[in-house]
Formats: sequence, structure tokens, C-alpha cells
Amino acid sequence: MTKIAVDAINLAADRRGMGRMVRQTLRTLDELGGAEIMLVVRKPDDAAELWREFGYRTIVPADLRRERFDAVWYPWNGMRFAPHAYSIVTIHDPFAFMYPHPNRIARWREQSPIRRAINKADVIFAVSKWTAGELFKIFNLDNSRVRVVPNAVDRFWHPVSVPPQDPYMLVLAGPEERKNIAMLFRAYDATFQDAGPHLVVAGTLSDSDERLFQKLRTPRRRVNPSDAQLRELYSGTMALLVPSTAEGYGLPAVEAMACGAAVIASNAAALPETCDGAAFLVRPDENAWRGALRTLSLDDKLRHELRERGLARVARIDPSGPAKALLDAARPLG
Repeated sequence: MTKIAVDAINLAADRRGMGRMVRQTLRTLDELGGAEIMLVVRKPDDAAELWREFGYRTIVPADLRRERFDAVWYPWNGMRFAPHAYSIVTIHDPFAFMYPHPNRIARWREQSPIRRAINKADVIFAVSKWTAGELFKIFNLDNSRVRVVPNAVDRFWHPVSVPPQDPYMLVLAGPEERKNIAMLFRAYDATFQDAGPHLVVAGTLSDSDERLFQKLRTPRRRVNPSDAQLRELYSGTMALLVPSTAEGYGLPAVEAMACGAAVIASNAAALPETCDGAAFLVRPDENAWRGALRTLSLDDKLRHELRERGLARVARIDPSGPAKALLDAARPLG
């Protein structure tokens, strides 16, 4: 039995993005068998909540000195405590270095866990070839320490029936400049003005993007969906819009594909690799997005083709891939 400790310090609070990835991996480890899992936490309340959710024993970081583990897995883009064992770190992106925080203390907090992982981890899982390539460029890593382990898509994401409604396109926003939301708003407004499909925005906007959103002429609405509501939004949308100039993987694109949505995405960073021929890829600039939005809104055949290509792309993703890679890396040699 392979004994693995998992950094779960963020797990109780994070139920999206990385939190989904960790939960998917833990469930798959249970299904595969062969591993004894313990969760590393700091807060007693988190320990109780995670025990109810998973039934795993929880420990605190100091216990790693006394316990004997085959490996400690850090899934949160860095290493925040000493493993005292073989260490495996998942790096989702190097954006703390590509887009460093202007505040010195905040920059140190964001970069230090990644630096520690780069310096001390035995194995680094990069979630895409693009992320691996950026790590090689920034840190001049030894190739033998890095394995490309793409994210899996949770089985929760699948097409569901939705009630009839006005046509809309969906974007999952974020406040970071690399999300390129201002460009999308300008392109959308120029394309549709006061007609066309509604623009549905989920997520968080920066202050400047919020002001721009309020000035849009096109029909629009903001939502803060639960996972079940997001699955309905994916299932009913004309297209998911991913205008980012940089993504380490781009999980919403494949979640939407799994729900039968067409996807328009920028041809930047890891997005072409993640979408793997199943998205309408365009340059991350306003003119290109105007053309793509107009084309997709008018072409039923293209939308249907993209939906079919998206479902086929998701079918090519091994749902057990991250868990199998973790077991393979964690098993004692010999």
C-alpha cells in the first residue's frame, strides 16, 4: 500500500479550479485502490469538514516529521511546508513570475512557494506542455524532474437539459489583466451593440472591467453560479468565450466541451493544446474576436460541429490520468 500525504490546506475552501482537480484525483485514487491517503491541514474546522467529505485521516504539517510516507503531494502550485519525504508538486502556471505582483510582500508570498518547489521537489507535474516549457525557460529546470500531467475533467460535467431562454454567450471572468476581459467587452459590444445574443458574465471583474461592463450597449447580465448552475449555463450557451492571453491549462474550456458547448478561445499559451482542435481559435485581439463572434452567432452548422468536436476531445482525456501519474511517482522504488 502506497502511503501518500496530500497538502489539503486549501481544500475545504477551494471548490473550483484547483479544488475540483484535487477532488477528482482523490476520488480516482479511491477507485484505483493501492493508496493510503492522509490530508495535511492547519485548522481543526477544516479537519472536521474534510473528514465528513472524504473520511480520510487528517494531520498537521508538524506530523510529517514523525509519520512515514512514500510521498507528499502538493497540488496548489507550490510547496508551503517541508515534506520530510519524497515530494511531488503540481504546477499549474508560472504567472507569479510572468506577471509579478507590484507589491514586494505580495510578490514574495506568491513566488516563494513556487521557488521552493523548483528548488526542492523531487518531481514536478506541469499541467500542460506550455506550462512545462515556461518553467524550463524561467528556471532552467532539469527535464528529468518534470512530467506533463494534464488535468482530467470531472464526470460532474456533462450536458443537462435547460429551459428555453434567450440566446446567450458565456464568459468566466477574472480580475487579472491576462484574462483579457476588457478586449472581449469591446469586441462584443462592437459586434452586437443593442441586438444579438446576451452576454452572460460569471466570476469576478476588476474595477475597470466592471465600469466597462456597466457601459455596454449589448444585452448583458452578471451571475454568480453554483456548480450545478454553471453546468446548466455551459449546456445552454451558444458558446463559451475564453479570450485570455495566458492560461496554464484552461479548465473551463474542457468543462464546457464536456457539457456540449461550442468554445471560442484565444490561440495563446496552453489554450490550443488544451482545446486540441475542438475550439474556434482566434488571436487575442479585438478585430479577430469581432469576426469570430459574428461568424459563430450566424453559423448553426459551425456551432454544431464545434459541439461534436468538443465532446470528442473530452472523450480523449483519461479521467484517471492525474491519479495514475501520482501513484506512479509515489510508489517506492524497488
